Amino acid sequence: MIEAFRVGAVSRGRTLWEGVDLAAGTGELWVVAGPPSSGKTLLLHILRGERRPDSGDVVVDGESLYRGSPEHNRRFRALSGVVPELLPAEPGKTLEEMFLLSALALGGVTDEERRARMGDLLSLVGLTGAENVVVSSLSVSERARAALAVELFRSPRVLFLDMFLAHAGREWADRMGALLRALAREEKTILMMERRFPDEWQAQIASSSLSAGPFTLYRVAAPPRAPKEKERQSQAPPVSGTAEG
Repeated sequence: MIEAFRVGAVSRGRTLWEGVDLAAGTGELWVVAGPPSSGKTLLLHILRGERRPDSGDVVVDGESLYRGSPEHNRRFRALSGVVPELLPAEPGKTLEEMFLLSALALGGVTDEERRARMGDLLSLVGLTGAENVVVSSLSVSERARAALAVELFRSPRVLFLDMFLAHAGREWADRMGALLRALAREEKTILMMERRFPDEWQAQIASSSLSAGPFTLYRVAAPPRAPKEKERQSQAPPVSGTAEG
């Protein structure tokens, strides 16, 4: 659970916003929509534990990211993935090299496992067979989707996406929406910063939108999670019958 309590931010001596509240639980997908220059990226940094708010606090799993232990903050960031607004160009590097860096950071991944997972993830974002493509040669949409795939390689517990849909393009809104909702069903928490809520997702809004400072918060419904084997067994009706005699 990520909770923001009365969070405020000041930039260049000007108060951008204050009193922002947010509670994003495990398995929830939230879109924070706000106009240009409203401080969406700054809010992302605050929620991720990278920039202390000028007022209020951010609490993750019951402990403050800023008033708690530094180790709690480091651990949360290590378990989080982020696709930034300024997408990496990585001159000269191929997508495979980007995945290799993620594999090294994760540790304990064989070359065979890395290649298989890389292929699966690139397929999910519409980049099948692009392993040897140089990142800087990709379009903005392709780079955004590739950046998401690279972050997913580490199986982060929390995903922060800054202007991801704006970069991916409207033609990818439905497919990326389905992917992100599926990730939420797998108990990932996903926070997205966008200028507007996508029209293509209107039917997926889970509850009434909320206002927080200059932002409008939308919770997107995730598909029901399939029960695990133990859950299926516990939910199965008892077998009844009569003994022969």
